[in-house]
Amino acid sequence: MILSRRHFIAAALAASTWPAYAAKVAQGLFITDPAKPLAAIDIRDNQGQPAGVATWRGKPTLVNLWASWCLPCVAELPALDRLKPMIEPEGLRVIALCLDRSGAVGAVNTYARLGIKNLAVHVDHERKAGEAFGVAVLPTTLLLDAQAQEVARFVGGAAWDGPESLALLRALIAGKKLEAAMGPPLVKPTANP
Repeated sequence: MILSRRHFIAAALAASTWPAYAAKVAQGLFITDPAKPLAAIDIRDNQGQPAGVATWRGKPTLVNLWASWCLPCVAELPALDRLKPMIEPEGLRVIALCLDRSGAVGAVNTYARLGIKNLAVHVDHERKAGEAFGVAVLPTTLLLDAQAQEVARFVGGAAWDGPESLALLRALIAGKKLEAAMGPPLVKPTANP
């Protein structure tokens, strides 16, 4: 099959969005070696206050990129909501970053529908996070060290409050080298909650 120039360029661009630095996959977990600094983009909380990469420095951080129209994203939000009060006292910041076009309204409505109580609303108003962070698929969860550098990413929905996830996140908090085999199991949504 011969590709037209337009199809070739589109395929090349699509392939280039997958990070070349991601290696050693296991159940959706990709190790970023060496750690990669994140682009500084404008992210705001529900009150319109800055809540971007500069505010993530100082302790390890889990950043989940999601959208209300994404079934696996919505399926994993309750687990992230349960995870936050369990793991934050141990030294991990948990951020759910909404990429909806509707902004905070979409995030607030989704949180209300799911009964989310612990996760703060963070919104990428300019919708630049996906491209800036090299995210091609939602949900994608970035695991950052205390310098706000990506050390791993999980592509797909995960059971973030399960034992495998807790072991992975505790290793991140301790500053240990993460391994692809540490990946949590994938969550498969059954219906739109």
